[in-house]
Amino acid sequence: MFESIKRKLDDQNKDNDPKNMSLDFKLMFVYHIAMMILFGLRPISNPLHQVYLAITLILALILVSFFNKLKSNWSWPGLSISSIPAITFNLAFTYVFLAFASYAMTTGGNFPDVSLANLESLLIESWAVILQAASNPVFTPWYLAGIGIAFMNSMVSLKLATLKKSEFEAQCSNS
Repeated sequence: MFESIKRKLDDQNKDNDPKNMSLDFKLMFVYHIAMMILFGLRPISNPLHQVYLAITLILALILVSFFNKLKSNWSWPGLSISSIPAITFNLAFTYVFLAFASYAMTTGGNFPDVSLANLESLLIESWAVILQAASNPVFTPWYLAGIGIAFMNSMVSLKLATLKKSEFEAQCSNS
């Protein structure tokens, strides 16, 4: 029984070789490693400056990806029917994740009651709690890393980025 499960997992993961990582995915790791350095070493202590660094880094990495796509004659494959629900779920899940983490960091896990009746006030309150927690320079890079992951997932959902080199090459007209 375990052999069949192992064989099935091996078949599913045969393309998950680091050599088959797309440039977009590698650039996401560059961003994430930069955020981990910012988190661990804290070379920048001002949260606003940390955000400026993250925005600058994201823009630079987008440019690298853009020029790679131009050089490779990449063409956008268009949206699929699952793209919009996928990006909606990604953004909602990221917000909920950051909100729960923020409540745990700032209120000691004292979470508000959730109901449809107080959903709007809960969103307003949770946004304030997220901003309060994220403005702590110790945690700002952690939030920026989470936002970076959500951004990459959104780009993959919109088919503006790929995770595998083989997917990227299939979208290029010179392959």
